Amino acid sequence: MPTYRLLAAALVLFSGTALAGEAAQAADFRVDNAVYVEGQSQPQSQGVTIFYQGLVYDFLNEPAEVIVFDKAHRRFTLLDVTRHVRSEISVDDVQAFANRVKQRLSGHPNPNVKWLADPSFEESFNGETSELTLKSPSITYRARVQATVPAVAAQYHEFSDWYAEFNHTLNPKSWPPFPRMMLNAAIERYRGVAKEVHLWAALGPNDVPTQITSRHQLAVQLGPADTRRVAEAREYLQNFQSVSFREYRQGK
Repeated sequence: MPTYRLLAAALVLFSGTALAGEAAQAADFRVDNAVYVEGQSQPQSQGVTIFYQGLVYDFLNEPAEVIVFDKAHRRFTLLDVTRHVRSEISVDDVQAFANRVKQRLSGHPNPNVKWLADPSFEESFNGETSELTLKSPSITYRARVQATVPAVAAQYHEFSDWYAEFNHTLNPKSWPPFPRMMLNAAIERYRGVAKEVHLWAALGPNDVPTQITSRHQLAVQLGPADTRRVAEAREYLQNFQSVSFREYRQGK
């Protein structure tokens, strides 16, 4: 799984009428993503996330993969472009998995691991630089916040929360989603989106720290290349062979 996805909420129930209204009012925009490991000049992974007509298409360049988030139908669809297979998982199953992870972490004897279930941070914000810092002994985030229109910020934050939980469902060995969701909530309070995020993480004093920087470039208008990519993803949805979520995950 690409690192920027690992760096990417409470379950909200919507009526069918409300969902239809939200889809009609949804903003179309794009976020270009790149992730750099500490000390490397070239990105470890790159991709683009396109919000279009109420759906979210997350494209990873290498390996070629597309994840489609369909809030109205409460599901994620996974498209492996190399193997030409697709799968899906409901948001209910994603939420159930996250709840089990939280319960397991909450009972862990190691206090650092237990902290991951219900993390807390010392938060600060520099209004001059728009830099938000969430600091703890285990994990520290520094994020540059870019102001944007409320519709874009709301869609991006909701997707980011769901995606954090989805990623951990797809990659159970990754960091649990709950610290990142705290960062998402803090960014939302400042009414923007993350332009750059620096992550430092180490559970114990003898652990080698994880140090990663992710950069996100927001474009509030889509171009022809974006709609072409969406059209390709829709063809994949129609033509790729369907496999179970377990088969898909095992084949990665």
